[in-house]
Amino acid sequence: MSDDSFKDKFIAYVDILGFKNMVEAAEARAGLSGSNLREICAALGTSEDQANITNYGPTICPESARIRRDIDFQLTQVSDCIIVSAEISPAGVINLVQHCWGAAIKLLTKGVMVRGYVTRGSIFHEGSDFMGTGYHKAYDKERNVTAFKQEADERGTPFIEVDPVVCDYVSDHSDECVREMFSRMVLGDEVVTALFPFKRLSHSFLIGSDFDPAKEKKANQVLSEMIQELKQRVMSHVDESNLGGMKKARHYIRALDDQLAVCDRTDETIDMLCAPYPAHRMGDLKPPKN
Repeated sequence: MSDDSFKDKFIAYVDILGFKNMVEAAEARAGLSGSNLREICAALGTSEDQANITNYGPTICPESARIRRDIDFQLTQVSDCIIVSAEISPAGVINLVQHCWGAAIKLLTKGVMVRGYVTRGSIFHEGSDFMGTGYHKAYDKERNVTAFKQEADERGTPFIEVDPVVCDYVSDHSDECVREMFSRMVLGDEVVTALFPFKRLSHSFLIGSDFDPAKEKKANQVLSEMIQELKQRVMSHVDESNLGGMKKARHYIRALDDQLAVCDRTDETIDMLCAPYPAHRMGDLKPPKN
């Protein structure tokens, strides 16, 4: 391997939280089975995910600019973590971010928390082989994620944080598809930006001639019940005597409670739409905020 085998790429390191405890419980036959744990790890990404991009090209913003057809997408899983890299291009950045976001959603449905960091840097990444300062940066930053921290000195919050250099790359390009898709997958404040899978947990509907309030309320109720179940799943993987684990879990519970509030506001909006005029005015109809 020569020095020129290192490339400037977008890089993500994502880790499953609490996996060691899950393994210990599985070995003691007091928790998930070994096959359950393998399913959890597979949710991070598999060789099939890479093969799909290699064979068919990127699926998110497929018309966006790219250097290679396969956007030099590489994915390596090591036990309970993955390293993902992609070329420096609009298509490269959005497909790497989408993969990590999708993994976070899959694991959220299992009640499993993740933490990670998305950055840009130098890396050699082919198959199971990877090295480089860019990887080291992503690995080191993952342990000190501060996204949505509740205390001034809090570190290691359970989110996949996005390096400002990556956010700047997205905003500096005029690719509307990339910017729109990126905005759907992240949440940020004045300090940090992170992937936020909880955005997916909301019910939307169109007001038209086929609007069925009973159907929409039922769908919203199903979503609300699913969110309640997710809260239980998250807590089922946490040892209540582990203060650090409980602190991380509370971040997820808080985010899920926020989505339950969105469900409540959606119900209120549907009720208002069904109220006879002049019980409501069009100006009173405000879509629920996520």
